[in-house]
Amino acid sequence: MKKINLILSFIGLSFLFILSACSSGSKNTKDNETPNYGLADKVHVENTYTNVFLENDSIVETVESVYDSVVAIDSYLNNNLYGSGSGVLIGKSTDLNLSFLVTCHHVIESCDSFKVTLSDESVFNAYLVGGDAESDIAVLSIEGTEYTYASWFLDTDTLKLGSGVICIGNPLGTLPGSVSTGIVSYNNRKVKVDDYHTMNLIQTDVAINSGNSGGALFNTSGALIGIVNAKYSSSGIEGLGFAIPANQAKSIVDSIVSTALYDTVEKSWETGYVSGRWNLGFTLGYSHGGFTRTIGIASAADNETSSDYNFLFANDRISAITLTYKDTSKPSVSLSNITAQTTSVEMIYAFIYSAELTLGDTLMFDIMRNGESIKVSFELKQYRYYI
Repeated sequence: MKKINLILSFIGLSFLFILSACSSGSKNTKDNETPNYGLADKVHVENTYTNVFLENDSIVETVESVYDSVVAIDSYLNNNLYGSGSGVLIGKSTDLNLSFLVTCHHVIESCDSFKVTLSDESVFNAYLVGGDAESDIAVLSIEGTEYTYASWFLDTDTLKLGSGVICIGNPLGTLPGSVSTGIVSYNNRKVKVDDYHTMNLIQTDVAINSGNSGGALFNTSGALIGIVNAKYSSSGIEGLGFAIPANQAKSIVDSIVSTALYDTVEKSWETGYVSGRWNLGFTLGYSHGGFTRTIGIASAADNETSSDYNFLFANDRISAITLTYKDTSKPSVSLSNITAQTTSVEMIYAFIYSAELTLGDTLMFDIMRNGESIKVSFELKQYRYYI
């Protein structure tokens, strides 16, 4: 039997028909200004949990019990509608009079403002609590606490193949509150999301379309088992949808919320993050140098939590990379003689991402800058996505 190497298509609906374009902008606080945060380090979110997985006799009753927990999300860039998706209300903070919803990071990425529409068609401004591109999870907040909240399923590793599922979301970005049903086709399916990363996802045959990203996948007892994030689409292929398991999503949500800070005066967030996550910041491309082409930096990092922030710049040309581990028992590894004739951009990324790097590990680049051969070295540091 032919083995299919799946590369997922994320399904947040972008009206510019791209999922990543503009880089994240400046923080909500001014340079050198310390915000007056009402909470020093942690926001407590009241969640509910369940391990019920027995199928109910009536899908109608289950849908009625969870329907209001699913919302539609519109994402804006410079006040222009950029894309749409879905989200799930998962908890609240009565102390702050805020409710929290989970969605996919690609639904909110590159955007600077958000609106959430509830099932009763009421509309709220939403604010970014934090996002994590690697896990494709983001958390938003809205004012108020008198809503319907989904209950996290405690252990998605126990999901049974063939058990019924219900998907509620906003397909096409114009049909909020749409319901479809299907089954768990496979659990913890390892799928390729890009050339360098994989995810373990719930595979389902439930109908999934653009705009469903960030929506809910419930079992037939109404427990939230997954966050819909992708589908595999190709001519002649149907019924290959995917969702981030609740086990994974809840862990990321907890990390984001526990590291976020809320300014009770300005009513704004210093966004949370996933501890240990790093981001290179730069992108690689080709540039002309005389009669030869060499690998170079296409753009400099503009997020100050990117590891190479203020280290590498446009038109820096790389000739070698050395990776040195904080754990001195692990030997350094190098990629030398980098030229456009012998090395592809993909080879460099693969070299870096396959090295199992962690915070504190060091990257050293031999580069040519303005006709001078220099070495640039920096440590991987904690990455925080912000807008």
